[in-house]
Amino acid sequence: MTKRLSRRGFARLGLGAVAAAFGCTPQPKTQPRPAEKPFTVRLGLQSYSLRAFGFDDAVKKAQALGLHFLEAFPAHLPQNLKPEELTARLARLKTAGIKVNGYGVCGIGKNEAATRALFGFARKVGIEVISAAAAPDALGMLDKLVAEYDVKIGIHNHGPGDRTWGRLQQLLDGTKDHHPNIGVCLDTGHLVRAGDDPIEAVRRLGPRLHSFHFKDTNAQKHDVVVGTGTLDLIAFFTALREVDFDGPFSLEFESNPRNPIPGITESLAAIRQAVEKTGGTAI
Repeated sequence: MTKRLSRRGFARLGLGAVAAAFGCTPQPKTQPRPAEKPFTVRLGLQSYSLRAFGFDDAVKKAQALGLHFLEAFPAHLPQNLKPEELTARLARLKTAGIKVNGYGVCGIGKNEAATRALFGFARKVGIEVISAAAAPDALGMLDKLVAEYDVKIGIHNHGPGDRTWGRLQQLLDGTKDHHPNIGVCLDTGHLVRAGDDPIEAVRRLGPRLHSFHFKDTNAQKHDVVVGTGTLDLIAFFTALREVDFDGPFSLEFESNPRNPIPGITESLAAIRQAVEKTGGTAI
């Protein structure tokens, strides 16, 4: 500056002008970066993968695999168990450190009494999502029940032979106007066989994505050990993170039912590695 500023002149200039006058540019205040939301996958198993074994053996094998979550195949946890039998099975699961957070696949029609019994069972056990082959004309009834019982329905796609729910667009169109608790249990293997992309499905379903029967497939569209097929696991879990998925995530390994443990073990390892590479944690 060529002239000395008086106090009054200094005040009139203001801080910004004074800084500019002295060749200084005020620095904008730095905003703290928002904390990144944790990405956690509750890695479980659809117990249909252990369908060749009874309940006790299936629980023992799931525990040995280091799992803490199961989607129960109804043959392992029937609705019609006597109260004392159900209590005993739930106690066995608790001792093993395993929570049943999914159940199915269950056929659901328009019989409200039967569907109420299913929802009552789910609430008693602590099930979050019932995977269902639901009749389209049952969805109006389900709108009422999912709200009343606070249990979600995941419509299960059954591949190219499923004319009602086999394709991604059918799942999107069929659930969009219903209660938010009505969504999709996405079977990735069946979806690939129907000609759709699981990664696109994750992004398009978003909050309607309630649970998974997770599979990998080869070029011939046959189920294989996860990580040895065509599914890009990093891209898949990146998409899952983008949509903030936090529902039950169940591996379903249908091959070699008499000796599935080696394939399940390899598949779980591949899933855990992919989740870690996308900045998440599999628990």
